[in-house]
Amino acid sequence: MSMSAASNEVIILIAQQLQSQADLAALVQVNCRLNHLIKHILYQYNLQQRNGDGILQAARLGLTPAVVQFIKEGYPVEDRPIHAEEHPARPGFLRWDPCSCRLEQPILCAAEYGHSELVKYLLRAGSGPDFENNLGETPMHLAAKNGFLSVIKVLLEKGYTIPFLMDNDTKFTLAPIKEAALKGHTHVVEHLLSYAPSPRDYASSTLPFAAISGNIALVSMLLDHGADINYKYIERHAPRMALYPHDERGHVSTALSVAARLGHLDLVTFLLANDSDVEVTTGASSLWETALYLAIAKGHEEVVEVLLAHGADVEGGHISAAIEQRNKKSLEMLITKYGTENCQTNFLELAAEAGDMEIFQILFDKGFEDQERAFLKAIECGQEEIVALLLSRGTDPDLPTIRECAIGKAIVHRNVGIMELLLCHGAHIYPETLRGAKTFAPGHIAKLAEQFPVHSLGKKAIQNPLVICIAVVP
Repeated sequence: MSMSAASNEVIILIAQQLQSQADLAALVQVNCRLNHLIKHILYQYNLQQRNGDGILQAARLGLTPAVVQFIKEGYPVEDRPIHAEEHPARPGFLRWDPCSCRLEQPILCAAEYGHSELVKYLLRAGSGPDFENNLGETPMHLAAKNGFLSVIKVLLEKGYTIPFLMDNDTKFTLAPIKEAALKGHTHVVEHLLSYAPSPRDYASSTLPFAAISGNIALVSMLLDHGADINYKYIERHAPRMALYPHDERGHVSTALSVAARLGHLDLVTFLLANDSDVEVTTGASSLWETALYLAIAKGHEEVVEVLLAHGADVEGGHISAAIEQRNKKSLEMLITKYGTENCQTNFLELAAEAGDMEIFQILFDKGFEDQERAFLKAIECGQEEIVALLLSRGTDPDLPTIRECAIGKAIVHRNVGIMELLLCHGAHIYPETLRGAKTFAPGHIAKLAEQFPVHSLGKKAIQNPLVICIAVVP
């Protein structure tokens, strides 16, 4: 007998005996009659065996009839999501990660995917507009961060408070207006600002978050609402990393610092054209940084060029950052403005440590001095090209300083290539250094050390007069 010919009672009995949701779903799809007869059994099965997870998928897809059916079959849509267990914090321990509980409800899913009519229905059915997921995100947060203004308008009818919309930052979430600004949703931010009693203040606090998106239209709108272009946002919670990619409370950010760090060239240009302070410092109390430093550290050459064109001051730390980043174009721009006079930092030594021959050549050709320290650092770091360049430009291969000598460093660092370079350029070895090499160095290093001409005096005999001279100099 075919299924179509079976009585209603038989069909229902068969459906009730099935042990698989997939089998039930297949049976429901046979024809309209079976769908009408046993659809409720499929929903009941999902509720009993899978805790009603089907309603969440239906809410994501905006399938209102399916959501309605789940509620008719007994899904507790009015119940607030709860944690599966307690999550007590250990004494002296801050919980940095959200819990893994699946705190999901249909209204959260519907809001996240922009189904405003379904959100409206769920609110009428008893869902709370303040339900939260494991991050503390409410339907308003999810709608704001995804730019669904129609959902936001429905939720606003429930009377959200201004602090909740504008100020309620936590460890894992931002206030809805800031969530929207991060993603560049101009229409959402503007609509939420219309509810603020003081749009200027909230436009200012939102501005650094708008800079994350690089959306000039959004930033311009906030400035039109009176935002302070140099407003400093102070991070109050860790570990959320919206404005700064490290866990640090008290970190200060401005729109310009954010745009410079992220390389938003057009936005940086726009902010500077609107009188953003190019010298304003941001960061943490342990390290205040200008926008120029942030752009250099991230390798944004065009941003560096724009900041310099708008009068950004150059300091030694900026050049050091360019050397560390091996950024030749930025380095040349910075040196042109900085000059070589009154230099307090040994940039040649930094370049030798970085090991970039082109960077070293740029600095060398610009006339930066103190080649001896750079020479010793190049030996220490095994930079044969730089050692060869300095030797070819007249650097003393012996360098008998108070503390160390070139050949001694090469032996300590077991660098045969540099030892051979020094030997070719006539370097001498101290008797003590030669004895040490024979005693402690590997055989091939000791054998090479024996080829160097030996100083007639020991290290102390050569260095003591130097010490005496230094002591008597007024």
